Amino acid sequence: MSWDIYIQDLPEVRSANEIPEDFRPRPIGDRDLLADRIRKVFPMAEPQDSDWFFVKAPDMDLSLQLHLEDATQVRYILVHVHGGPQSAAGIAALLRELGLRALDTATGDLFDAATLEDGL
Repeated sequence: MSWDIYIQDLPEVRSANEIPEDFRPRPIGDRDLLADRIRKVFPMAEPQDSDWFFVKAPDMDLSLQLHLEDATQVRYILVHVHGGPQSAAGIAALLRELGLRALDTATGDLFDAATLEDGL
């Protein structure tokens, strides 16, 4: 079982409930540039195929899937957290690097680095 986080274009709102019903996220960037930024945060990330990265470290176990809009543009990144006490902090670092926000499937709200343990 995993805990899933959707990194995507989201409006500046305080909670997921405030996202307008007609809001349509835009692509978040070029696949190759995002891959470079993922490796900047997670130098140990192992790419697989053109759209997966696996991050395994003593305190972190993540898989990141790039969901493509077309051949080069990424619509969103789906992060599967498989465990590890530092995984949520790693996601928070990636969000800071990308300047993006995320939806947390465990809470049904925006990912909140201040309450990391709630998702786990």
